[in-house]
Amino acid sequence: MELQLTPRKETRLNSKERHGYWEKGLVPAAVYGRSIDAGVCFVNAKHSRHWHRGSMFDVNWNGQPFKASIDEIQWEPVSHRLIHVSFHLVGKNEKTHNTVPVRTTGQAPGEKEGGMVNIQLDSISIEGKADDFPEYYEIDVSALHIGEKITFADLTPPPGCQWYHHDEDQTVVTCAHIKVQPVEEPEAEVSPADVPAAQDTPAEDEQKDAA
Repeated sequence: MELQLTPRKETRLNSKERHGYWEKGLVPAAVYGRSIDAGVCFVNAKHSRHWHRGSMFDVNWNGQPFKASIDEIQWEPVSHRLIHVSFHLVGKNEKTHNTVPVRTTGQAPGEKEGGMVNIQLDSISIEGKADDFPEYYEIDVSALHIGEKITFADLTPPPGCQWYHHDEDQTVVTCAHIKVQPVEEPEAEVSPADVPAAQDTPAEDEQKDAA
């Protein structure tokens, strides 16, 4: 996907200026990379709903083509509006590392056995050339039974890439029994009719006779 970055001179924007750009669909952003000087820009946030840390784009910066990955993304907590993005720019032949989301494919036999597939790592880190990075890393769970797991030793990095700071025995996906929470019985409510009438004690009887 190609993304348009518009350079800007202002390194700081006040609240009024930010809102003015937001109304135009433009969000403040920053760019940095090994082969460029760090800079600031605006980015069109029209399709930002699907952006995440690690999303990759084709960009043009100072007349040169780059691959840009989102290194940091900030959302307004209430409206969930995008407020700032940091892009890491790399040359197309430059080796780098990036974080790629994980998702599963296939139907695990363990689910028919009463289990549930659990993704232990939402994303994984890979190293290679930016053009070789996939949008997602898919893991086939069609042979996964209850009590089994998939580790990095069972997986193959994307072509041209290798794992970045992951151990072979690190677990990525598991299939385990679904834990059923015990249902607590509600306490029975006691109505006034269920309470036995108070009985006079012997001492109280003597006091009544004396009277």
